[in-house]
Amino acid sequence: MSEKIEPRKVWFSFFRRKTNAIYLMVEEYLLQMYESIRLFNKTISIYFEEGITDLFIKLIDETHSAESKADDTRRDIEISFYEKSLIPESRGDILEVIESIDKVFNKAQSVLYQIETESLLIPDEFHTEFKNLIDINMEAYVSAIKGFKILFTNTRDVKNCVKEVDEKESFSDRKERELIRMIFSSEYQLGEKILLKELVTEIGCISDLSEEVADVLSIIAVKRMI
Repeated sequence: MSEKIEPRKVWFSFFRRKTNAIYLMVEEYLLQMYESIRLFNKTISIYFEEGITDLFIKLIDETHSAESKADDTRRDIEISFYEKSLIPESRGDILEVIESIDKVFNKAQSVLYQIETESLLIPDEFHTEFKNLIDINMEAYVSAIKGFKILFTNTRDVKNCVKEVDEKESFSDRKERELIRMIFSSEYQLGEKILLKELVTEIGCISDLSEEVADVLSIIAVKRMI
């Protein structure tokens, strides 16, 4: 009679092999996402310093190219998962997290596209608030990615990253409401106010989607500890 292997043991024995091809692809994917985030932050900084310039447009393209490389790696991971003998439950868990992580950065990119296509110029008086809002949302995203990485090595510590994401998402919600009040209390035209409000909402979606990643991680962590 063959020994019954617990799913959690299969999960860790599979991913703790540092030379495992899929594990290495996941590592590469995360590095590529960090590079995409770095370029996003650089692009946003240039926007606040110089406005919509040729350099800003160029950096948007570079950010998109970096994210496209991560997309290629994500597709390679998906293909490899279905070629390897990993139990379907564990395979589905990882693919769900990766796809959720990808959706977050797509939203971050949409913020850049919205600024560029609508030629949005954020008034100087709102710069600090917008910068803070962007920072907290990207921090939530980084915490979600960190939680995914920790999932492979120390499942119990995932809850700390989940808590970080939740706290940053809640803080973002408060900052969004405050900034929208400031915008509509200003003397700008209604059309300008609406465009700025839509940008605030789009930025806030980054932490909302990061929280969805954190929720998936939390469920997976609980399943692996049962």
